[in-house]
Amino acid sequence: MLVSAIVLIAIALTGAAAQAGRSLFFATASVGLAAFFTALFALSPNGIEVGDELVYIRRRWGGVPRHLVMLSGVRRIAIHELESSIRLVAVGGVFGWYGTFQSPTLGEFKMFATRLDRLVLMDFHGERIVVSVDEPDKLLALLQVQLE
Repeated sequence: MLVSAIVLIAIALTGAAAQAGRSLFFATASVGLAAFFTALFALSPNGIEVGDELVYIRRRWGGVPRHLVMLSGVRRIAIHELESSIRLVAVGGVFGWYGTFQSPTLGEFKMFATRLDRLVLMDFHGERIVVSVDEPDKLLALLQVQLE
């Protein structure tokens, strides 16, 4: 009888420990996933500003400034120019496309885009940046003035 009681208590404690372990695992995994997606959201592109000296690619957390004096070219690109691109250190699809990519047609480039139908390529002496904007012709006009 005593042995049965000890076995039943051991089984109960083992089950409780296993349940607690599963709960701890799922709680840790949930917090980890929440932190991961929060970081993805915080680093996603949120617009672009053109000032007198800088192009500033806004993100929800931080931003990417580039000096206009380094701008050597700007043009619209079509989605087919991104075909066969691979992500080097980048996110593709979750809250946008951003990070460093490699393409057979563009070479290595950084992209900050939330949509793929209104893309502008900016060349900054050795660095290529692709952005998506609501009004690409307006951005092109602003940047063309800087090139002249």
